Amino acid sequence: MRPIASVCLLLACGVAAPMAALAATEEVAVLSTPQGEIVWRFLDGDAPGHAAYVRDLIRRGFYDGTTFHRVIPHFVVQGGDPNSKNADRADDGEGEGDRRLKAEFSTTLHYRPGTVGMARDADPDSGSCQFFIALENIPRLDGRYTIFGEVVAGLDVARRIADLPRDLNDNPLDPVRITARLEKRKVPGDIVSRRAGDASGEVLTGPGKPRPYDPGNVHWKAPAMETAAASGGGATGGAARLELAVAEDGAVLDVRFPAIATPGAARLRSTALGWRFRPASYDGKPRKVRFEIGGDGQGILPPTGPGFPVEPADGIVQPRPAPRVVLPPGRKPPAKPSRLRLTIDESGQVTDAALQSGCGEADLDTAAVAAALALSFAPATRPAPAGGDPRPVAVYLDVEARFVEAASD
Repeated sequence: MRPIASVCLLLACGVAAPMAALAATEEVAVLSTPQGEIVWRFLDGDAPGHAAYVRDLIRRGFYDGTTFHRVIPHFVVQGGDPNSKNADRADDGEGEGDRRLKAEFSTTLHYRPGTVGMARDADPDSGSCQFFIALENIPRLDGRYTIFGEVVAGLDVARRIADLPRDLNDNPLDPVRITARLEKRKVPGDIVSRRAGDASGEVLTGPGKPRPYDPGNVHWKAPAMETAAASGGGATGGAARLELAVAEDGAVLDVRFPAIATPGAARLRSTALGWRFRPASYDGKPRKVRFEIGGDGQGILPPTGPGFPVEPADGIVQPRPAPRVVLPPGRKPPAKPSRLRLTIDESGQVTDAALQSGCGEADLDTAAVAAALALSFAPATRPAPAGGDPRPVAVYLDVEARFVEAASD
């Protein structure tokens, strides 16, 4: 009877007590980790297929011993891959359950802090067992990844997991193992994922993510450690390598480690987050950037993690077509070529074409950049270890535009 009396008291004072805010008892998922418990409710009415299948996996003990294998501060923590149960990290993120699920995309649910979604590949109906928990508002994922749950306790635990030292694949250096069970617990009546939100908290991913520093591109000016910060850098140990993301104002946003066995990684990360840099600039403007650096704050180099472009060497196979520009009728080719530096992703698409030196005619340089962006390549490949199939790799490519006179009638 006490809850009823409490409601009556609120109404008597003229304060509305919406029924949606009252707690109810539901079956929830409880994930136990070394950092604490994460509890999520299931949104059965919005994604019944996903909710039922994940419940079944939990009952079978499928998730016990898996890890959070992909954690990114201010973005997501992702787990549930059966491949993560063993010591081989190379295939973490590629595992599945015993079936795939038909997408249950929603027009009323949004990725808010605590929203639980199903990971998938390019096929919308490829979700299976890997789940992720949003740490911030991520509206660009709305309607693209099935939402089947929402964290009701332990979002702070998920954020602590995202802040652990991690490698260049965003896999924590020390595995964060999971056990999962179903329990009956009280949950809030309000569902936060039904509220839309902006993307103000997403700083390392999405459209505003840091750009890789490329010393081969003349538009880049390297970041530089500020004197005050550098004086304390020696305490971190110069033998270690770190990958940093640095903001436009020179503050360190993120730290990752190329070597999994990095001694004192937590201390190194804490120290590096306190460093300050003279910001990197691109074409004269400060840019958010990723690069590698020694643990003593010395030796800035391009990032080497998965997905970052590399120079086409060391056995990488890459075709070299040149951008072709047809000149307007009567226009003669310029005396020198337009030289461009292309960034080509793993699918062979040109994602950036930076003019390195012009031909002397601005409109033709602009046409050369446009022609380069329209190019499509067979993906560059790198030989796989142990004689496996070659693996696609993102690359930089330096090219010269070809200017062709228009055919006369």
